Amino acid sequence: MKKILSMILAVAMMVSAMAFVSAANFPDVDENYSWAEEAIDALSKDRIITGYEDGTFKPGKSITRQESITLLSKALGASDETNASIVNLAYGIYEADIAGCEDSYAAKPGAYMIYRKVLTPDEVKEYLVAENRNLELKRYEAATLIAKALGADIWLKENSGYIVDFEDKDEIPAIALGYVYYATELGIMNGMSETKFGPNETVTRAQIAVMIKRILDTMNFDYVRGMISEVDTLRNTLSIKTDDGTIEKFGTGNSGAMYLDGNKVTLVDLAVGMECIFTFSNDALYQIDAITYEGEEVVTGAYRGKETTNAGTTIKLDDVSTAETDLSKYKLASNVVISYDGEAATISDIKTGDYVVLRISGGLGVSLEAEPKERQLSGLTVQDILTSSDGVQIVFLNKIGETISFALANEATFTRNSKEANFVDLAIGDSATITLTYGKITKLSAIGREKSTEGTITEVTISQNTSYITISKNGVNAKYPMARDCEFTLMGKAATIYDLRLGAYVKLTTSSEMVTKVESEAVSESLSLTGTITTINTAYGMVIINYAGNGGEIVEKQLFIKDNAKILDVSTNKIVALKNLKVGNVITAAGTEKLGVYEVSSVMILQ
Repeated sequence: MKKILSMILAVAMMVSAMAFVSAANFPDVDENYSWAEEAIDALSKDRIITGYEDGTFKPGKSITRQESITLLSKALGASDETNASIVNLAYGIYEADIAGCEDSYAAKPGAYMIYRKVLTPDEVKEYLVAENRNLELKRYEAATLIAKALGADIWLKENSGYIVDFEDKDEIPAIALGYVYYATELGIMNGMSETKFGPNETVTRAQIAVMIKRILDTMNFDYVRGMISEVDTLRNTLSIKTDDGTIEKFGTGNSGAMYLDGNKVTLVDLAVGMECIFTFSNDALYQIDAITYEGEEVVTGAYRGKETTNAGTTIKLDDVSTAETDLSKYKLASNVVISYDGEAATISDIKTGDYVVLRISGGLGVSLEAEPKERQLSGLTVQDILTSSDGVQIVFLNKIGETISFALANEATFTRNSKEANFVDLAIGDSATITLTYGKITKLSAIGREKSTEGTITEVTISQNTSYITISKNGVNAKYPMARDCEFTLMGKAATIYDLRLGAYVKLTTSSEMVTKVESEAVSESLSLTGTITTINTAYGMVIINYAGNGGEIVEKQLFIKDNAKILDVSTNKIVALKNLKVGNVITAAGTEKLGVYEVSSVMILQ
């Protein structure tokens, strides 16, 4: 890792005429500035602070607003070459938000401050618009910038009982009071005397040097940059390949400060080949920044060799989607991440004819995955079958629970349960073994198991790719995907998916986990009958009653009393058991009819 002192600001950006002179040679850093000499000396020796061409430092000269933005951004890493890509990314993201400030040399540093969540775009514009940028920075403004840079906003939201006890606190704008407290409590700033802060006095070059040194000593930033070589979401680790080819692995824990192109993400959003920068503060993980670039693309092909010169390594790929030879050349990044058959490798491990997937970012190959021209994968479970104008894509779950997908080659062959088949015969849940040739499925063998289940429809989802039916059985919902050639019947007659109704009782035939046949009855009808009991079978919960039909005729109906049915004896107003029913009782039974069977949920014994 590189220490923060390798990245602190060069005050030369503040005044273009400045040139490097060590503090020991600054004649105007005399005994009057003894309190600042150590900071100026330490920073100047590392070429991070400079003087003027005449050999002076001008320690008493006030700094401007745009100078302060530049300085604070560098204190947070903007001047470290490790973070150059973040600075450029930040400006690309926020350039439009700070329109009108483009001609300020602090525009990029200002965008970086926005990216680091220190300032808002409106706050940056307030500092950098033409009429404000050259105003001298006041001490309360310096306190605000410093406190924000060191996380004061979060602290102040949770702590409101602070007391600013400077005698001139009434001169501090109310919005800045908390920031003054925070900056002085951390010891980054002091009062102009023991009792006064001097909020409206300007900040000098000597003072800002001391503040920057204190920020650096407080935060003690380190940086590590490289290309992501492995993302392990089970162990919460991230490995990167640095510019010198070293692989470094870091634990990410449950880091809440993980960003991809400026957006807050989690570990699952990161991928091999992305540029990644780890920031540490006092040896603890502070922030993770991953970056992609416009124009990123993925190319595939058969490996046809490499060319290595002083300028780097270039590989040749043959487009396997065409019958004719079509070679293309791609230059690799110096820290390209290479794997062969899923294992870390070097370019020398790749053989002519191997299949290559190359991810290109910023015009360079940043990750290269190679495998033999032909390989076999087993232990897969079919998850989905997607069709589009580009062809057919089959999604699988592999042995370790990862989701992977592959396109079908035009000449692909299939078997299912040892019989010749087509891809439409596949069912979600089938066990599968596939043969890949240049990354596409050329052979697939599937095994499926058939079973049946039944229940009441609670949801039907119709989709261009895979439609689903959800049924309820014994109070438990289960969702099933339906095959494209699924057969439907309604009351024994041929039907379509559009004839299914919520509440209808269905029998499903499944192959693996995919429904191949749906047999549906009409939606359950409510039942309320009053009649006289003629037969009781308590073992089966069955009761037969006679009641008067619509035409006055006597109708016999068989009822099934649910186990949880409530039976009320109105003569005693008590709940009784099924065994208390007797032949000859007049009852009213309420429930529903399913598949011609009357299921009763409540009974009233009238006499």
